[in-house]
Amino acid sequence: MFEYLSGTLIDATPHKITLDVGGVGYSVYITIITFEKLPHLGNKVKIFTSVIYREDSQKIYGFLTVEERNFFETLNEISGIGPRLSTSILGHMSIEDLHLAVEHENTKAISRIPGIGKKMSERLVLELRDKFQKFDKQNISLPKGGGGAIADAISALINLGYNPLEAQKAVKNALPEGKEPTLPDLISMALKGKKE
Repeated sequence: MFEYLSGTLIDATPHKITLDVGGVGYSVYITIITFEKLPHLGNKVKIFTSVIYREDSQKIYGFLTVEERNFFETLNEISGIGPRLSTSILGHMSIEDLHLAVEHENTKAISRIPGIGKKMSERLVLELRDKFQKFDKQNISLPKGGGGAIADAISALINLGYNPLEAQKAVKNALPEGKEPTLPDLISMALKGKKE
């Protein structure tokens, strides 16, 4: 229905904003990550939208990038994942972090998202594996390489007390460019918090 709305930000909470577009106020549901990146009230903002129709309601969901909006719609195509869970997922993990979690079957990180349990996280890994292929073609920066070393390094950091998402981010930040890391090197670099 709408590709995007561009107007003045009138009100904002972590889950919903009011956007004045030509004198008409639109209620737009957002993620926590979107909320954190919004400009101050009274400023202009462009929100890419997805309209969800139900028998008893019509809601507009908004995102700061086309990629987030498109991925929200991809999540909604999965049986059992509606707009509420989709916004929860995108509010707690970036597309890049979710891709890394899916690629390395890091169900512990996914299950930490509110509303996503162990079974749902396992299902998301299965469902999203193929769907990420189309996002690879849209120039989204998705981590590559490392094979089993990445998954093993994440597991090692979790065993050392990192929470699953922190472990994933530490390993991702430690990945050296242009060469495949060995497991000991990757763990060492992740613990140091440095990227060689």
